[in-house]
Order: sequence, then C-alpha cells, then structure tokens
Amino acid sequence: MGLNDLNLQFTYRSDNDKMHRDFYEPCLKQSIKYDRAAGYFSSSILKELARGFEHFLFFGGKIRIVSNVHLSEEDIEAIDKGYKLKSSVIEENLLREIYISKEALEDDTLNVLAWLIAEGQLEIKIAHPNNNSLYHEKFGIFTDKNEISVAFIGSANETLGGVVSNFEKIDVYYGEYDIHRIKRMKEDFENLWANETNGLTVIPFPESVRREILKCKKRRPEPEDEEIIIEPRQYQIDAINALESNNWQGILEMATGTGKTITSLLAAMKYYSKGKRIFLVIFAPFAHLVDQWKTECEQLGFKKITLCYQSQHKWREELESTIQDYNIGLIDQHVVITTYKTATLSPFKDIIVKIGDSGFLIADECHYIGSRSFYNMFFNQFSARIGLSATPNRWWDEQGTAFMKSIFGEVVFEYTLEQAIDDGKLTQYEYNPHIVSLTESELERYKKLTFRIITLFNTPDVEEEKIQKLNRERALILAKAYNKIPHLIGLLEKKGIKNISHTLVYVAQGQVDSMTSLLYELGLRVHRFDSHVPNAKRKQILEAFDRGEIQVLVAIKCLDEGVDVPSTKVAYFLASTSNPREFVQRRGRILRTYNGKILSEIHDFIVLPDGVDDETFSMIAKKELPRFAEFSSSAINGAQSKRIINEVLDYYNLSYLMDKKPWEVYEELKEEYDKDGGIE
Repeated sequence: MGLNDLNLQFTYRSDNDKMHRDFYEPCLKQSIKYDRAAGYFSSSILKELARGFEHFLFFGGKIRIVSNVHLSEEDIEAIDKGYKLKSSVIEENLLREIYISKEALEDDTLNVLAWLIAEGQLEIKIAHPNNNSLYHEKFGIFTDKNEISVAFIGSANETLGGVVSNFEKIDVYYGEYDIHRIKRMKEDFENLWANETNGLTVIPFPESVRREILKCKKRRPEPEDEEIIIEPRQYQIDAINALESNNWQGILEMATGTGKTITSLLAAMKYYSKGKRIFLVIFAPFAHLVDQWKTECEQLGFKKITLCYQSQHKWREELESTIQDYNIGLIDQHVVITTYKTATLSPFKDIIVKIGDSGFLIADECHYIGSRSFYNMFFNQFSARIGLSATPNRWWDEQGTAFMKSIFGEVVFEYTLEQAIDDGKLTQYEYNPHIVSLTESELERYKKLTFRIITLFNTPDVEEEKIQKLNRERALILAKAYNKIPHLIGLLEKKGIKNISHTLVYVAQGQVDSMTSLLYELGLRVHRFDSHVPNAKRKQILEAFDRGEIQVLVAIKCLDEGVDVPSTKVAYFLASTSNPREFVQRRGRILRTYNGKILSEIHDFIVLPDGVDDETFSMIAKKELPRFAEFSSSAINGAQSKRIINEVLDYYNLSYLMDKKPWEVYEELKEEYDKDGGIE
C-alpha cells in the first residue's frame, strides 16, 4: 500500500467532506514523512488525528511542522515598545498552550506527542514575520515509502477548529501531472525549515516548551487493533468480483507493478467476511518476498501469521498446532506464508494437507506451480485458489501450463500494461533498440552449435538433455555478444557520467563482476546486485540507489521478481532470454511510479548479425525480435524504434517480425517443432 493506492479528490470542502477522516488520516497512515506549514498549531489537533500520528510512532517516519503562535494585541504592543523580547513572548504563549492542553486532554494524546518528540520523529519550528504581522501560510506534503508525494494547500489550520469544526477548503495535488507543483511546495518548505524565506524568521522550538511536553511522556503507546478500511480501485474491484463469480478460483493476469498482492489480499478479506473462516496460505517465489508479503498482510489487518521457510525446526510445530486449533474451531483466521521451495518439501506438504475447511491459496507468480515438483501435491484442501502473474503461461512447457491451470483454472481477469499506463499506475516509457552484430568467432561458434543440435535431433535416440544444454550454450553467445560492451560504454559517455542516476544494467550470467569493474573504472558509483549479495545488505543498497548515492546497479535476475526499485528511470538490457516472463517483468519493475518520475527509458541490445546467410539471420532474428515487438508496441516512440529495426529487416524481407509478439512466435515455432525438428 502507498499514497498511490488512495482514492483522493482534487478538492475537499467542509460541506461535503470531513477533513480528518477523508483526507488527513488516510494519508498519514500511508506516509513515512509529513511536512506541514500551518498558521496556527495546537497539540489538541492530535486528539482528532492521533491514529495517524501514532502510525509514525509504531512504524517509523518523520513529522516536521513550521507553525506560528497566536499573539494578542497586548503581546504585540509589548514587543513593539520593547517591554519583552519576541522570543520570550512566543515561549510564554507556547507554554500556555501546553498547560491548557494538559487540562483539556484526558486521553493519550500528549503522551503520543511526547514519545514522537523523544524519539526524534516530531520536530517543530516557529515562524514569525519580521514585521510582526500574521504568518498565515498553510500547506503540507505527505511522502510514502516509495517516495510518492501528495501535497495540499488551503485554509485548514492544524488546530481542532481548522481540521474539524470550521468551514474549510483544501486543494490536493498528486500524480505525475502535479509533479511541478509538488516539487515547488517541497522547495518552499525546505526554505522555511532552513530559515531562508524572505520576510520570515524561523526559530527552533523553545527548549523549555519541549521539556514541558516531555513531562507528559508515560508508558509507550501500543498499536490498537482497528478495522482496516481500504478503498480498492475499480480494476481491483472488477478482479475480486471475477474471482467471486468463479467460485473464488482463477488467475489474475495483471501487469507487473499494478497491485496484484493487494488485490489478492482484498479478495481474501472479502472471502473471510462472507464465511467468517479462512486459513490463508501464500506461496512466494523467494525468501525475501515472504517478508514483503508478511508486511502487506499486517497492513491489511491479518495479525496471526506463520512464516514457513528456512529450517523446518523453526515452523513445523507451530504450523501443525495452528492447523489443529483452526480445525477444532479455536481460531477462525490464520495466515501461512512460505516459499515454493519449502512448499514442495514433505514436512510442509504432509501438514498443510490437513486444513479442514475454508483453505485459501494465493500463489504469487503462479507459473511456478507448473513445475514437476508440484505434480504430487494435493490442493483439494483449498476451496479458494488464486494464481497471480503478469505472464502465467510457462514458456515451452505445455504440460506445466496445463497442470497449473488444472489447479487455478483459466485467467478470470486481465489488467494490461497499456491499461496501467493509461490509468497512471505505471509510467510511460521510451524504448531504444540498439542493433549489434556478432564477431566472426561468435558467429562461427553459433553455427557449429546449431549444426550439433540438428545432428543430435536427427539421431534415432534423441537426447533431449544434451540438446537443451547446447541450446543454452548457443543462447549465451547472443546474451554475451562482445559488441554490446563498447556500445554501452559509448552510450554512457555520451550521456555524461555525472548525469547518470537511477540506472540498471542487466547482464548475462558470469558478467556481473567484469561489468561492475568496468563501470567503476568509468567513474560511476556502481554496485552489483545479484544472489551473492546478502538479503541484509540488499535493503541498504537499494536505499542508497534511491537516494542517488549509487548511480548504477548491475544485475542478472535478482530484480526480476518481487524486488521493488521504483526509483529506476533508465535500464540497459545487455542480456535477456527469449522467455517473455523475464523481460516483461523487468519492464514492469522499471515502469513503477516514483516521485518526480514521469518517463522511463529502456535501452535494448538486439543481436542482428551482418554478412550472414538468410537462414542464420532469420534464426537469430526470430529469437531477438519478439522482445522488440513486445516493448515497442507500448512505447511512446514505437514508430521511431520500428524505423530503426526495419532498416535491417527489410533487406531480408523479415519486416513482419517487428509486430510478432512472443506468444505469436511461440505458436509458430511450436508448429515447426511438432512438424520437423524443434531446433528453436
């Protein structure tokens, strides 16, 4: 969840809306940062917004407030005549407000405020005009964990009167079309905070007032169980309805980055609301995604969660006893999250099959279920089964696809990349194909491997494993084509080393070290991001990348499934398989929305050898161009990219390949395979 998932209005008015319920609270609960410039501030505001502010105390985050105090005519006269220093008057007024609040507020409000200040999560500064007039500016910025920001401006003060009682109006800015307004508000706030605004003096919060508030610090507040209210977007509602209409079974084929996780959990919540029982089991591809799913479950109100991965000694006994408690009615709701690897192991399978009723399965990247290791697993204990994937069908595995669909059924809802871009869930992108050729030695090796594959296929006893091994070797020649490297270096140098940021470079197996070293020698701040990087360090690396401290990440497949790097703006694909699942997911991750990000760039290195016979060229083109067709079809510069490729294809009368997407080519190759060889 994040600010992007809220259904915000452009304007809130007291005649139709309740400011605290409809706008403030939802935004606070999705934010990790809240900057506010307000005419008046009173601690009593926390009485109405305590839940939102408590979110910061429980889950981390920072609140910064620049405010004014109400000075009476007597105060101003005393300052003007020199009877009192302005700083003393401000301090007295703030202390008076705290004393009043202590008397007026009988709940935990001041305790929350005290804890936020003590933890360094709430900072307050006081602004006063140099001419003793009224500082009456009112605007604010919410920012979430994905660096998405929502800004607002209007007449609501940070007081009970401003947010609850008075007739007020605020205008709200969000989404890519308001990026410039949001950026300006951020700059204005930073100038305020740094005391660099003309006509104003901004001073730190008086220490005496801070100490007085800290006296209210009691036992640290604990999170309260509360009803989770999330307003799904229309396409999510449609997806949930499609599942319900199909007896809670089916596949959600939704573009990467469009909220499949939240949609499936909302479906599970609706299922539970109807039957009042659910034993939810979630399969995730990797261990780090188990933790991500746990966080999402907790945010939607699922509290009782068992994680099943790593050593079975950590979870086996808990899982078994939990299922027993569920079956005899001691509990009516539980969540189990595991990896596909653990799910195939006997200790897990032998226990999970004992779920008595209302078993609910969510399979993230459900194509994994098509693996042979699941063929002997029972799924009948799950009356509800949801498969999630942007690309559910398995590449060159008809049997695996058929098995997977025997578990979940067919696709019941589809949300395409084009729809997501139109709806603002993903950014638009520019696609830049770069044609490279093979060296003489690479081309010679490619031809030799092709000859060996043909020979093996035509032997009486076809050795499938050897053919697959040779196919992989041949594919690596394209993935590691030497000419890609100097071409990449040329592109980076042309762009300017200092101008490069938030960039991913995808390379082939075995190239991470050499590419990382090469980019480092160019003067780039670069880091590898592959399976050798410990999970504990990955978060640090990604945060540094978000901040721009790391300019480039070099990856193989670790960023393909589940790892969110929404700040990515540019990606270079030096290596990619012909499997659309890989490159479609990569594209989806690059197009995730991020604050200030309006357009993404994809640079795709396509091998089309020159000076070769028609048969060899066609063979390679059919491997490389389905990716081009997929990427160019949704790019804002699709026509331009096609002109670049057509200059080469036209010579071989292969221009039609520009529009043949992966699964179209798959069906054609499958026919050829069934008929006379299966070389591809």
